[in-house]
Amino acid sequence: MVSSFDELMQVQAAVTVAVLQAHHSSWNNQYVVLPHDTQEVSGVSWDGSIKYHPLDVIEPLREMFDRAGQQHDSETLDRYREALRTVFHENIHLLAGPGTSLAFPLDAYEGKAHRTFEEAVTERATQNELNNFITRLGLEQVAPRISGAQAGAYGAYVPAVDSFSAAVGADVGLDADEVIRRMAVVNSAQKFPVAAELLYSKHLSELVPETAKADAIRRIAEAMHAPLATVHDYNSKDPSDVAISALAGRSAFRQASAEVEKIAAEWSGNQDLRRTLDAGLGATTPLHKPRRDDHAAEGPHTNGGDSPHRPSWNAKPADRRPTPGPSRSPGD
Repeated sequence: MVSSFDELMQVQAAVTVAVLQAHHSSWNNQYVVLPHDTQEVSGVSWDGSIKYHPLDVIEPLREMFDRAGQQHDSETLDRYREALRTVFHENIHLLAGPGTSLAFPLDAYEGKAHRTFEEAVTERATQNELNNFITRLGLEQVAPRISGAQAGAYGAYVPAVDSFSAAVGADVGLDADEVIRRMAVVNSAQKFPVAAELLYSKHLSELVPETAKADAIRRIAEAMHAPLATVHDYNSKDPSDVAISALAGRSAFRQASAEVEKIAAEWSGNQDLRRTLDAGLGATTPLHKPRRDDHAAEGPHTNGGDSPHRPSWNAKPADRRPTPGPSRSPGD
């Protein structure tokens, strides 16, 4: 059991890695106290540090530990839980797979689809596992009944990833929560490819040569982008936006499935070529346009995702960071 705010800060990353069964955290062991007058509640920087607002995060948690073991009303418990949710959410942003880090996808994160998906996946994983985070830290003893309190953010984003992960999970035979977990433990550049590879493994691994696998996964991942990019500017206080968000998640799955079908059609009549490529021969054959029958699709799909060109967002490199945790903006 952690017994102080300082101890919580020391173990926050390690406990997050354990709860999500992640490879590692990109946290640099530093947290920054934001100015009182900033509208930002929390965030992570590309150097791996975490930022917390004193009023929204630090003071509630210090108070929680100062009043350890006491009973609290629902409003107080909600305030404590929200502060803990913020800590857990930002630490999930810092999770990364082998050989990668938070800073790996600087350019990829600038696209609206990536920003939306990163926040939606991170917040859904946060809500799924927050009680496990609390249990591992022993915080039910510090703030009794905190496991039943309320907290949450990104209400316009989460429905999209809920419907998307449910559809992917049903298709490949995984629980939606496991789909979310697998996407949450990698950085933003890898989240779409993780989902795409699940679909690839189920439907294309026996059709597509190993040398064309990466290109196929890229195409499936890019097909998911456009519907999810539309969610970026939705308002969580608008019921119609929340409803449309769920439709966008299902649309992303349908577009990915359509791309899977295109790739399958391209290779289904070319298994001799697949076997040749898998044997290490014919290395000069263009992998994105295999020989196909007259009904096959015309090469890689390029219209369903973000532009391959650098986004026009003019932030300086030092400013390129995941959207801060729950903000005070009208949207979330």
